[in-house]
Amino acid sequence: MAIDNCLDAASSTSSHRTLRSMLTINRILHPTDLSEGARRAFAYAASLAHWHDAELHMLNVAGRHQYNFEELRDSYPLDADILNTWVQDAGISQFTADDLAIVQVQEEGAAPGTNILSYADENTADLIVMGTHGRRGVDRMLLGSVAEEVVRQAPCPVCTVRNALETAPSDAVRRVMVPIDFSDASKRALEHARELALTYGAEIVAMHAIEEVVLPMAYGMAPKQVDAEAVRPNVEAALANLLAEHVGVEHARAEIRVGYPPQEILDAITDESIDWVVMGTHGRQGLNRLLMGSVAERIVRHASCPVLTLQENSRSILPASA
Repeated sequence: MAIDNCLDAASSTSSHRTLRSMLTINRILHPTDLSEGARRAFAYAASLAHWHDAELHMLNVAGRHQYNFEELRDSYPLDADILNTWVQDAGISQFTADDLAIVQVQEEGAAPGTNILSYADENTADLIVMGTHGRRGVDRMLLGSVAEEVVRQAPCPVCTVRNALETAPSDAVRRVMVPIDFSDASKRALEHARELALTYGAEIVAMHAIEEVVLPMAYGMAPKQVDAEAVRPNVEAALANLLAEHVGVEHARAEIRVGYPPQEILDAITDESIDWVVMGTHGRQGLNRLLMGSVAERIVRHASCPVLTLQENSRSILPASA
């Protein structure tokens, strides 16, 4: 059965939801090391703050180990002209930095992730918007894992913007993709994607990758491979039911691929011209993280668009009526 027909059938047996509300974002935290990558993330933080009429808190963590510690300490807070230049350089024409409620804070610390997480928690941030890489050289080695640390442990959703991302934020968001593994985390991500899609009038693409697994001879049995085409109808039906239950809107579709999930997700982002990715993360750490790996972290590192991640215990930004 085609996926569109599956969705129609599922919709007829489940209550159809009418989308009426948008994400609740009142306070955005933007950690910045004043690097070029952070400036790209600032553009998205500023755009989201303007769209949601939210406070924008800019947090700079300056460590004495940094070669430019005194320069950072003395150049912060940034004056309005610099912030306006950043907005203009990003190609944003709808507003200026003067239109935003910006709070600039500087803290001293050798572990930026700790400062960021504490500030987000103490100030009840609804959303963190940050770049995925800091400065180059030694500082990049020290700061390169900060985004991943924040994604795993943040008390609220996190929007990450790749350092290499050259596109400017736009109100013309056409497609929002949600990688689906049928866990509670991916269902929660789908609900947030529903509200993000409502905000921009975008289409939701629910994407699942069927991974063909071959059991080795060492398991004491003949090699056996899962036939992707044999399970595809079941996957189609499951995705259709999921969309009917958690989205219930005609502007949603399923995308099913076969292969290694992280790579299939990254390929789909490019092939489908995805503007945003929304995905859940289990926040695994230590040995469990080493054994299980993290699809979310690979997507955060390599996605060609902003990625909104939701740690399983993070605060929701869904409206109360959702």
